[in-house]
Amino acid sequence: MTTLRTTDPLGSIDSTELRILHALATTGSLTAAAASLGLSQPAVSQRIKRVETRLAVPLIERSGRGIRLTPAGRILADHGRTVVAEIDAALAAIDDLRGERAGTLRMVGFPSASATLVPALMRELAVEAPDVALQYREAEPPAATAMLRDGEVDCALIFDYEGAAELPAGSAFLPLWREEVRLVASDDRAAGSDEVRLGEFAADHWIAGCEKCRGHLLSAAGEAGFEPDIIQETDNVPAMLAMAAAGGAVALVPGLALAAARTLPDDAHALRLDPPRYRTIGIVSMVTANESPQVRLAKRLLASVDGSCWGLEPVA
Repeated sequence: MTTLRTTDPLGSIDSTELRILHALATTGSLTAAAASLGLSQPAVSQRIKRVETRLAVPLIERSGRGIRLTPAGRILADHGRTVVAEIDAALAAIDDLRGERAGTLRMVGFPSASATLVPALMRELAVEAPDVALQYREAEPPAATAMLRDGEVDCALIFDYEGAAELPAGSAFLPLWREEVRLVASDDRAAGSDEVRLGEFAADHWIAGCEKCRGHLLSAAGEAGFEPDIIQETDNVPAMLAMAAAGGAVALVPGLALAAARTLPDDAHALRLDPPRYRTIGIVSMVTANESPQVRLAKRLLASVDGSCWGLEPVA
């Protein structure tokens, strides 16, 4: 006579029972299986009997002084190992998300990011993790990465020209966007052009920006075969644009800095370079065995920001 199961097979066994069967397969003992799961031996025996009743098939049998799984028990144990591993992975992911939902994120970023990317991150945080407090400081990349190295911040939003970033030992750079660098010149100097070659401005005076931007200008000019005559220096982008508009000097200005300034002075033009030059924007953080949930959250949320409104292209 065949014994029929009267319950829905989808509700016939749960994850605890799968864990019990896997433990029995591993240990060969009810006592050892119970101890490994933090259960009593009677509780394990009762759970096994209930499953056998629901499935109408024996799952364990005596073998000498121990027990062993029947063919049906081995099937459940083998499949259960995969199911339990997936459940554990899902629960771990949920724990990670829970960790991201509170605490403090200490970040440093450069000035043009402060007016564009950082407010976008703040809006994302307000929706997804309103209990995360963002502590933000502003500094150009050399100072920002030093703050990361010294443990003053959890991550640094920086820019990098042509892979020239000097990173603290034990840190990693996650590139997120790429932007074009433009040449800003007065109406008279632009002479109606939309695209120019850098070498055409070898005889001009130049305005230099922050330390890294100045280094990029020197490198770009060197590749074009000249040494720029830098007569003005400022890391204040609106001031740089106003100086270029006034005539007498030109400047290289990244797209995000132009976007943060919102508008160019009436007498200035931002010209594309031929060949184009680019700057990369991303996050630097220390490489650790257990990355801060808040740093993980910052990376995930920033990667979801649409930077096209500021002329940024996502890095594939």
